[in-house]
Amino acid sequence: MKTVDLQFGEFQFYPEVIIGKIKEGIHFDMTKNEELVKVVTEHYGIDMPLSYISLRENDYSIDPLVHTKNSKFENLCGIAIVEKRLQGGSSVSLESKFFKPGKLIAFQDVEDAIVWSNKEVSEKLARLNPGISLY
Repeated sequence: MKTVDLQFGEFQFYPEVIIGKIKEGIHFDMTKNEELVKVVTEHYGIDMPLSYISLRENDYSIDPLVHTKNSKFENLCGIAIVEKRLQGGSSVSLESKFFKPGKLIAFQDVEDAIVWSNKEVSEKLARLNPGISLY
């Protein structure tokens, strides 16, 4: 596991999953997204299937068009958003409209998000390599 600390957040790079936590008060926009994509691409390359888990522990905002941009990355299998306050104040249902259908999901438990994220990557790998069983 490699930890990358950027001005706007901390990101842990695991073999097939990135776990990120954006800092308090940040507006995560296209410029910050481009910086993160650059670091991710340097670490994983452009072909490695992976999922992103967002730990929403801090109060911050995100430009939903970031998800539109990121939906174009074929190797990004899914985005799991972990937040304790799913009811009421969550923006996940709005954000999910800007990403691949069914691939931006909210969770209350990080372990559930990890299981789902790993499954998304495994399914992508199985589609890329149909003769190989991952289970």
